Amino acid sequence: MTEDTHNDQVQKDTLNVSSLGESASFDANTFLVVPPRTFDELRIGDIFRAPSRTLTDAHSAAFQTVSADNHPIHYDVEWARKHGHSAPVVHGLQVLAFTAPGATLFPHFIGESFIA
Repeated sequence: MTEDTHNDQVQKDTLNVSSLGESASFDANTFLVVPPRTFDELRIGDIFRAPSRTLTDAHSAAFQTVSADNHPIHYDVEWARKHGHSAPVVHGLQVLAFTAPGATLFPHFIGESFIA
């Protein structure tokens, strides 16, 4: 999707939301991303998709700041290239965080099951 196409879609979405009028409202109590399930309804082999993400330099810089991992492989393009990489390498723990169950739709399925 080009930037122009994306901007056009954002504008259409904004117009669609604006055209709902004053009577439309959002109710967080009835809004569901996916149908809820209990732990008993989970089966071996169930798949919980993680959203696609594009990591930017800002994501890497933020993680570098929080983790205090200042190794040049994570931010220095030339250093990374000299050591066989085409670009700086994303922190392993950052990748792990994006693949954790909490980063998928899993919490939306069983969220209410965690509430006592």
